[in-house]
Amino acid sequence: MTPDLPADPISSRQTSPVITPAPAVIPTVTPTVTLAHISDPHLPPPPVHWREALNKRALSLLSWKKHRRYVHLEQTCATLIKDIGRSHVDTILVSGDLTNFGTPDEFAAAARWLDALPAPALVIPGNHDCMVRQPASVGLHQWERWSARQYPYVRIQNGVAIVGVNSGIPTAPFMACGRVGHRQRERLEALLEELGREGLCRVVMIHHPPRRGLVPWRKSLLDHREVSAVFRRAGAEIVLHGHSHDATLTHIAGTDIPLLGVASASLTDERPHRQACWNRLSIHPYREGWTITLARHRLDGSVSERASWNRPGNHAGRTEA
Repeated sequence: MTPDLPADPISSRQTSPVITPAPAVIPTVTPTVTLAHISDPHLPPPPVHWREALNKRALSLLSWKKHRRYVHLEQTCATLIKDIGRSHVDTILVSGDLTNFGTPDEFAAAARWLDALPAPALVIPGNHDCMVRQPASVGLHQWERWSARQYPYVRIQNGVAIVGVNSGIPTAPFMACGRVGHRQRERLEALLEELGREGLCRVVMIHHPPRRGLVPWRKSLLDHREVSAVFRRAGAEIVLHGHSHDATLTHIAGTDIPLLGVASASLTDERPHRQACWNRLSIHPYREGWTITLARHRLDGSVSERASWNRPGNHAGRTEA
């Protein structure tokens, strides 16, 4: 059992877990952990050198200049972060696409943005962050302070285990699909099983939604069936995703595990479900499980949607046929 660390609100754990017997006593937890979930901020990019655009980035750069820079607004994202700051959350979860082209300078700028957030942050990459192959030292490793060198990773805060999964892969032009992959799925399943035996509340964060129909095929999670099967076998209390730029609430296929999407943190859109928002999740223990309460916040701080679940903790979440 890995205890919570009072000197550090977010503790770390190896991503290839050692399977140990379940503890006789579930650890003492504080009454409530409050999380802010945001995604796809698409932060304003530094200038892109022409040598960095001799690949798929060229198309994305053209899209940014012609359209996306006019709807993904820095001020919109800043307003959202101010509202989060007023809400006094414990941790901010960022489920990918901090960058637009995944350049080293963008990774560095995003690291500075993460460092300036009003609460400790955890991050996973998205498809834009993994647009092209490049050394991790100039890309993902710049975010290691807010994630890990290997995925999936876990950070534990007062009985709540936040599990970060990487679904970002380089793809062909006009494609934005993702894949978790066999090795990462194996580690994820072992990790979720261990955390479940320990009685922790498992909050999983992934960029691409692990469910068919929430995004077009070219943007889909290619191994969504296999990832869903991991959740059916090992369980989780809630799964968070980004990528779709839609505020959605569904479930993992074949289970009662909530699957919660969020609109882009910087997007200006007339459609209510695509307007920038953030999800406030309050988690506290009840009996032998957990109560998770959602309040979906608009830019002005008002709440557009509420939901609440009593999750059984260490049960796999499978629904009866």
